[in-house]
Amino acid sequence: MPRWKKALFAGWILLDFLMIVSISLYETGYTLEGYLPAHGEKALRYSPILYALPSDRPELVLYTFERSGGVTYYVLWKGENSGKPVVDQLYDYVRRLFYGSAEDIESVTVYPLNRTVTFETYNHERVWATFGVLMCSYDDSVINDCVENMTHVKIYTATWNHAFSLNPQKNTIRVNLTMKPMNPTEYIHYAIFRRMNESIKDAIYRALAVAAVLTALINLAGYYILVKRGIAGRIRLRLKP
Repeated sequence: MPRWKKALFAGWILLDFLMIVSISLYETGYTLEGYLPAHGEKALRYSPILYALPSDRPELVLYTFERSGGVTYYVLWKGENSGKPVVDQLYDYVRRLFYGSAEDIESVTVYPLNRTVTFETYNHERVWATFGVLMCSYDDSVINDCVENMTHVKIYTATWNHAFSLNPQKNTIRVNLTMKPMNPTEYIHYAIFRRMNESIKDAIYRALAVAAVLTALINLAGYYILVKRGIAGRIRLRLKP
């Protein structure tokens, strides 16, 4: 087989693979399941105080109420920036397929009844902490000066992909953001149900596995039909003048 045909065939296989990966990642997943309208003044009274790097500030906070009585605050960034442009562009593409947008959204949930706050920290580990009048505590750790006006917990952006921490982070500053209730359109647009209930890492692995199997099956079937059964040859004969 000439080299140009081999290159064309390899390109075709790669295109098939990428198309199937993209379709598998996208699926649908955009639903109002789990959405509860925001209500009452509790959201503003218990809203967290956010700290971030000046060069990587979030843009907006949207909140909803949970059936369990908590208030979830969704903090929105334009995207994630690891400092590796090629990796960032590829990851943006994946996020647009899976989440419907490249925005990064991290959540903080506050339970006013038992004065508990939860969020993801390093390595996507979930922190559950209680807060008092001035301090916060979780596991064996106690953080002083963690609460303002008895209800607003101070949350710090700790990593480039916006994991949170209760411990003050170097060079971060307090950011004052617009905060408003999340409406149904925003809930669907940002694929909040999918963000909260599906792992993008698991979805990528699943999509790669599905694409590998389907790419092989589709192209083997095409090879058998067009080449082994001579259909491609008959088509060429018919096309000849």
